[in-house]
Amino acid sequence: MSQRYSPSPEQRRALERLAEEVAGVQQTLVANHPQLAQPDRGAHQPQLGAGKVLLHVNDALPPELAGLGIFTPTGATPRIGIGRISNGLGCPHAETDADFLGLMVAFRAPDGRRVDFITINDPGAPTDTPEEFVALLKATADAAVGGGPGVVNMLASQARLIAGLVRHAGHRAPAIATQVTRQTSRTQRSSTAYQQYWTGVVRARDVLGKFTFVPRADVNGPRPATAGEHYLTEDWTARQQSGPLEFRLYWIPFIDEATTPLEDLTRGWAEDHRALVGTVTFPAADPAAVETKLTALLASEMGANQGNWIEDDRGGAASELPATEYTAARFLAYRVSQRTRNALPDAQYATFFEHGAIEPALAAELLRRYQQKRASGHGQPDLGAVTIA
Repeated sequence: MSQRYSPSPEQRRALERLAEEVAGVQQTLVANHPQLAQPDRGAHQPQLGAGKVLLHVNDALPPELAGLGIFTPTGATPRIGIGRISNGLGCPHAETDADFLGLMVAFRAPDGRRVDFITINDPGAPTDTPEEFVALLKATADAAVGGGPGVVNMLASQARLIAGLVRHAGHRAPAIATQVTRQTSRTQRSSTAYQQYWTGVVRARDVLGKFTFVPRADVNGPRPATAGEHYLTEDWTARQQSGPLEFRLYWIPFIDEATTPLEDLTRGWAEDHRALVGTVTFPAADPAAVETKLTALLASEMGANQGNWIEDDRGGAASELPATEYTAARFLAYRVSQRTRNALPDAQYATFFEHGAIEPALAAELLRRYQQKRASGHGQPDLGAVTIA
C-alpha cells in the first residue's frame, strides 16, 4: 500500500499556491460569461437537480470501513443528507454541450464531522496531476463566452478550450484534450443524469479505494434527437417527481497499480472486486413544493469538499491533508472556491443533517441569496417565484 501523503512545508505551500489560482479562474468566468454576475463555482456550477438523500448502510461491511465515520449499520433509520446533480463546467450552458456530469452527496457522522462524496460520471480523472487540472480549469474559463445550443456554438467552444489548453498546459494539452473529449462524450450520448458515478481516491484506515454510485435500474439510453437545452434537468425532475431515485453504493479497494492505478489517474479502476456497502436514495419530491425548492437552493449555496472525509479512528488534526496529492489539491482548491463565492457557512445548515428540514432562519437566508442573484441575472437553479410564510 502506498504511503500516506505527507508533503514537506514547501511542498504544501506550493500546493496551496496552486489552489489559490482557482480564485482567478472564478474571476475569469465572471468576466467572460454573460450569465455570471458574481463569482461562482470554478467547476460544476450548473445544477441539474438536488434534494434530500437517505443513506442506508449495510450490516456487513469491509473491515476498513466498518464503524468508520458514517459507516455504521443504519437498520430501518437511514442517515439524512443532501445531494446535488450538476454539469461539470463552471458556467451555465446548454445541456446538449460536451461536459461531465457530477453527483455530490453530503452527510454528517455521529461526532459531527462531514463526509462528502464528490463524483463524476467517468471512472477516470480528467488529468493525472493537480497542475494539469488547474490548467484545464483555466482553459474552460477562457472558453466560457456564452452562446446558445447548437453544433456551431459547441464546436466554437471546444476550439477555444483546446487553444486554452495549449496556452496553460503546454505539451500536455493534446493528452488532456483527448481525455476530456473521451470523458465528455459519455454525457453527450446520455439520455439521463441518473447513471453511474465514481469518486476520487480516499483512504479508509490503511486501505486506499474509491466509491461508485450505481443506479438500481439502468435507464440511461442514447440521447434523444429531440433533446433540448435543459433536457437533463427536465428528465431528473420528472424522475424524482415520479418516485425515489436509488443508487447502490460500492467500495472499490486498491489492489495494485495495474488494475487500480494511483499514478495513471485518467485510467479507470477494475471493479470486479467491489463490495456493496449501502444505498443512497433521493426520495420522491414535488418540484412545486416550497420545501423542495428551498432544499435545491441549499444544495446550490452550500459547500462540499472531497477533503470532508474520515480516514481513520484517530480524529484527525485540522492541519492534515487527505490521502493523495491529487485529493489534497482538490481539498485546497474547493476551499478556495467556496471562500471566493461566499458559500453558505456549514453552521447555518448543520441541523438539516439531523431533521432533513429547512429551518426558518436558513430559509430566509436562502431566499435572500436567490432573489439577489435572480435580480442580477446570475445563473442559478430556475425555481420561479419562491415565497415562505
